[in-house]
Amino acid sequence: MTSSHLPKPIRYDGDTWLCMRNDPAVPKAIIRRFRDVKRGAVFLVIRWALDPAEQQLMASAPSLERANELVRFDPPKGTAPAFAGYPHSSTAPRAG
Repeated sequence: MTSSHLPKPIRYDGDTWLCMRNDPAVPKAIIRRFRDVKRGAVFLVIRWALDPAEQQLMASAPSLERANELVRFDPPKGTAPAFAGYPHSSTAPRAG
């Protein structure tokens, strides 16, 4: 999905956004903006968990748009995730 087709993050406060993906009621990730004296603004992508102790830093990005692009949708249930070098199951040639 291209960045223009991704849902926009929901602004929570001046430096925090919630990224919704598969579940419309539970965030997939949090994006937090910090200001670095050397690089300027940096946007941290944090895996959502209700308990803040279970939240995990996943990536950083130079812009909110790029941080939002890093938050992926979960693959549909019952499908295997595609791996580098292997075609996705729906594009794999069928035997027979």
